[in-house]
Amino acid sequence: MPTKFGSTIVRAAMIMLLAGLFSAVNVVVRAQTTEAPVSIDGPEVANSSAPKDTDSAVRKPLTVDEKLNLLQQLIEQQNARVNQLQQTVAQQQETIRLLAMQVTPALSAPPPATAIRVEPEPVPQQTPSVEDRLKKVESSVSALGNIKFSGDIRLRSESLFGNANILASAANPFALGNALTPRHRMRLRARLTMRGTISEEFDWGLRLSTGSFPDSISTNPTFTDFFTRKPFSLDQAFVTYKPKKLPGLRLQGGKFERPWTATEMTIDNDLTVEGFNESYSRTSEDSVLRDVTFIAWQLPMLERNSAFVRNADGTVNIEESRRGGRDLALVGGQLRTRFEPSSKVALHLSIADLYFSGTQFISPVQVFGPLLQLPIVVSLPGGGTSSAQVLIPRDILVAGNGNLGVSTASNNATNRDGRLSSGFNLIDIIGRLELKHSERFPVNIIANFVTNTKVQDVIAAGPGGADLVIPNNENKGFWGEVQVGQTVAKGDMLFGYTFMRIEKDAVLAPFNFSDITQQSDMRGHRFNFSYTADPRVVFTVTGIITQRARGLLGPFFPTPPGSLNRPTTRLQLDTVLRF
Repeated sequence: MPTKFGSTIVRAAMIMLLAGLFSAVNVVVRAQTTEAPVSIDGPEVANSSAPKDTDSAVRKPLTVDEKLNLLQQLIEQQNARVNQLQQTVAQQQETIRLLAMQVTPALSAPPPATAIRVEPEPVPQQTPSVEDRLKKVESSVSALGNIKFSGDIRLRSESLFGNANILASAANPFALGNALTPRHRMRLRARLTMRGTISEEFDWGLRLSTGSFPDSISTNPTFTDFFTRKPFSLDQAFVTYKPKKLPGLRLQGGKFERPWTATEMTIDNDLTVEGFNESYSRTSEDSVLRDVTFIAWQLPMLERNSAFVRNADGTVNIEESRRGGRDLALVGGQLRTRFEPSSKVALHLSIADLYFSGTQFISPVQVFGPLLQLPIVVSLPGGGTSSAQVLIPRDILVAGNGNLGVSTASNNATNRDGRLSSGFNLIDIIGRLELKHSERFPVNIIANFVTNTKVQDVIAAGPGGADLVIPNNENKGFWGEVQVGQTVAKGDMLFGYTFMRIEKDAVLAPFNFSDITQQSDMRGHRFNFSYTADPRVVFTVTGIITQRARGLLGPFFPTPPGSLNRPTTRLQLDTVLRF
């Protein structure tokens, strides 16, 4: 059917072509002989209808050359028309072929009953193309909402100078402390962040990061251990709910960055907490008081097994059983405000209460390679006690369900039984002043004061094994910081200085600033300079000088005269690539 139809069209086109050819010859001849009709074979008389003029003469007959030239021009014109018609016919044939392919399935009738039906060969299943697979991935991703990827890679060269131990001095047997050689190491931090939005009310986040599992306040693996692979694990995973009917309310659960304002005196920047937090904010653009926010949080730190403790007579000690199975958690709240008296000045004020429950069950330990040295107390016949040390695998902190309540970073005061002397309820007050008079060099001034309201006296071993109670007033900390500049655009620079003074039990040491030599009972200075080589590449030089404020043995035990107590210096060279 399509072939006959096409042949008919072609014949019709040829007839039209011939008709057009003869018409074109006639038109051209007439156009060229309008003034006096000319015959190719001989002369003709002028148009009889033309006005008679005695000066006009009959046109001369055309020569043979003129006839040939005229004929050649006509042939060339017709050849051009023929070529154009051939192209048109070819285009029409292609259009007819395409239309026939689309019309054939609709026009094809079922074969008669007597006809032999030939089954078509099965068409092999085609492998999905790259575009099909990309569309499938895009449709799957779109089901999760809008997703944004970001992250950073930080290369760090770090050197430590001035380290010393507290062993008996090699030069003076009555003194303590020996100088140690400098330490140099290369470190790496890599983080990959994903943020998504499900709707106007729900969003979520994930972040993967490097870092050792037992060390919650550092994401820096060291280039060591004969080129072993570095841990890369879940650092954040949370869901946030912001109901439209209650603007300003925000509910969040999972593992996330601290939701409250803090400095590293109380919480290290690398620490990600776990649990739930709630916040409510009211903002205003018409007054000096621009923002008021209240935040509350409930963060489990250690879930422990149930305990079963007997008395000496074999009966169950309910109180000790309850204490032995008590979980550890951080709960608290913060009220913060923001004042903007002008577009160039902003003041942020906040006050927070951080209550660490169950910290009396934390036992600081020392690390010896893969082992932990855990202090224990052994009960002796007759009611006496004796201290001992036991070594356990370090992996027990992160594997299984040991629930020992041990910490590898605390240098807070401890009692004779090896447990922390004080509880920790921190009242944290922070003020931050922003001065934006210079667009390139804004100024930030931060002042942070903290006090621990749960400080307890230290119980040490006295003469004859009796308890020796030592008053403990080490409950305050101060952090002052000045920053000038920024790291946003290429060529930006940032200068910073920080002063730190943290008393022995002012903060819970396993969670605060990890880059100082010891995290409490210290005085320190930090200097830093950053240069932005590219909006996504920043070079930073940091120097941290740490001093033991109360000697090698701290505030509760006298340090022997002549002991070595020199400051330590940590130098860091960082290259940060953000994407």
